[in-house]
Amino acid sequence: MTKKKFSFVVIFFIAGIVFAVFISTSAVREAYRSKTIEKEIETLKHEAQRIQNENDAMTERIAYFQTPEFQEKIAKEKLNLQKPDENVVVVKKGIGQLPQVAAATDEIVEDTDNRPIYLKWWDLFFKY
Repeated sequence: MTKKKFSFVVIFFIAGIVFAVFISTSAVREAYRSKTIEKEIETLKHEAQRIQNENDAMTERIAYFQTPEFQEKIAKEKLNLQKPDENVVVVKKGIGQLPQVAAATDEIVEDTDNRPIYLKWWDLFFKY
């Protein structure tokens, strides 16, 4: 009977070890799965916050676009409209002095400026 008792203890011990390995493997899988889900939840929270911020910015833009000041600005800039009591003055910037071409004779009028050409180009592009 001792042999039978010994074999029963060994079988019970081996079954216990197999059961412990199975339980620990399941616990490790669940812990990994839980961490993965938490990371995904955190990522989705950040994404939701970013979308909410974009939504708020668009709401502010829409509110600005509906103001009379913005509509007046666009009407003036894009449609060239003006108020009835408003005078509009257009000022164009000069881009520099270039040699003039005589219309009738097709001759180039000489430039009396004796500065080097690089200074003339400099003034053309950078002088206001």
